[in-house]
Amino acid sequence: MHTDIVSTLGGRRVFGARSQAIDLLVEVERGLPTKTYRIVADALNLTPEEEDRLLQVSTRTRARWKHRPRLDTATSDRLVRLARILALAVDVLESQEHAVAWLREPADALGGRSPLEVMGTDVGAEKVTNMLYQMEYGVYA
Repeated sequence: MHTDIVSTLGGRRVFGARSQAIDLLVEVERGLPTKTYRIVADALNLTPEEEDRLLQVSTRTRARWKHRPRLDTATSDRLVRLARILALAVDVLESQEHAVAWLREPADALGGRSPLEVMGTDVGAEKVTNMLYQMEYGVYA
């Protein structure tokens, strides 16, 4: 799964040849390259409002990222959370198109909210992760 997360964050395009041996903990603590944000946001087809909510940053902060090589630690951590869930959804649902569609679909298990709506918190992300594992192992309710 670690390789899938790094690939979702941009893989070789962002991290170069060392992408196979990336230590995500070190990268998050150091701050992910700013390019990773755009790659994940584009993969999830996020609107600016969704980016604000999921990454917990303002539009002005995101605009300043154009002039910075790396994100801060907290934003990097939230971005890895999104990449981890997207990678898992792609694995379970077998395509990025299906994964993104599922992440946007309201779910009864989430009180009628979509997985993407609740992924902005660790608790919400854990619920979405559990739903995906339940689907994978055939115990989805």
